[in-house]
Amino acid sequence: MTTINASAANRSKGNAWLHRFAVMVAATTVMLISAGALVTSTKSGDAIPDWPTAYGGLVPFYLAGGVLIEWTHRLIAGITAALVLVLTLWLAFSTSPRWLKALSGLALLAIIAQAVLGGLRVLVVSHERVQATALVITQAPHAEAVRIAFAIAHATLAQIVLALTFAIALFTKPFHQPDGASVPLLSSLRLTRLHAGTLALIALLFVQLLLGAVMRHTGAGLIIPDFPTAFGNLFPPFGNLPFDPNNPMRMSYNEFAFKVAVHFAHRVNGLLIALVIVALFVTVCRHAQWRDGAPLRKLTSWLLGLVLAQIVLGGLAVWTQLSVPVTVAHVAVGATLLGLSVVTFCQLLLTTQRETVAVTT
Repeated sequence: MTTINASAANRSKGNAWLHRFAVMVAATTVMLISAGALVTSTKSGDAIPDWPTAYGGLVPFYLAGGVLIEWTHRLIAGITAALVLVLTLWLAFSTSPRWLKALSGLALLAIIAQAVLGGLRVLVVSHERVQATALVITQAPHAEAVRIAFAIAHATLAQIVLALTFAIALFTKPFHQPDGASVPLLSSLRLTRLHAGTLALIALLFVQLLLGAVMRHTGAGLIIPDFPTAFGNLFPPFGNLPFDPNNPMRMSYNEFAFKVAVHFAHRVNGLLIALVIVALFVTVCRHAQWRDGAPLRKLTSWLLGLVLAQIVLGGLAVWTQLSVPVTVAHVAVGATLLGLSVVTFCQLLLTTQRETVAVTT
């Protein structure tokens, strides 16, 4: 009996340290995305023309301005990848379920692919052979289109890495590692709606982050110059957009209309996200007697607070003409919203039918 208790205590301690490490990895991923936002906001992505080296070495001789920002981004990326590798190995040699080990392996593959995409985004601008090969493969009209595509894919994959690390952080929490036999069933219509609502939130947030990446990398952040209105109206006047053919950006009317559509879609989708979060928060709080409601109330409260802050930051981004601190904060909060929505869904998965108290319908 003593041996069993000691073994359980050791396993508990091991899980606790594994969980703490997983939380650190998730937090580092948010830092990585924030650093990437800083690179984009300051246009520092091409400050170092080679990859994976930096001016032929590990550390550039001149560390200042855009070079410092881009090199720091690469440094954080390297640290994050190393941490994900350690987490994957830790889980591989632990007693964790196979699916959790596979999840960490997927996170490792994703962050490696994300790093390669980041490197290609640099080389397609500075390396003639890479640029020529990319143009042949993609049949793109010019290198800038390929650069934007690589940049958007790079940013999107970073969000997938973040979602995976947040999920792993929750599933490594002591005494909360479900095995195949204890995968929770949807015990009621209300629980089903919570699952569906959270999945919808994750999908909307992923679309939102993709739209945000397109906006940042195509220069559409200020294409609608006012907020919360759009060219002084509730909706952009798509039939009569205020397009200046002599604008210094040298864009066609179709390109201008596309950017306006993407920007406005970002705003509309943000409103949908806020409404879904409010609905989830109200649903969880209305049933305080639910035994497993405490962590969900905490999570939905965080989601509600963050989405309100995100709306304010979105407005400030327009009002301050894309101020760098505001833009970086906007990206960081958006990434955190995605991570917490994934954690909320995973927390629902950990709710078993036996642990759920019947709610009043």
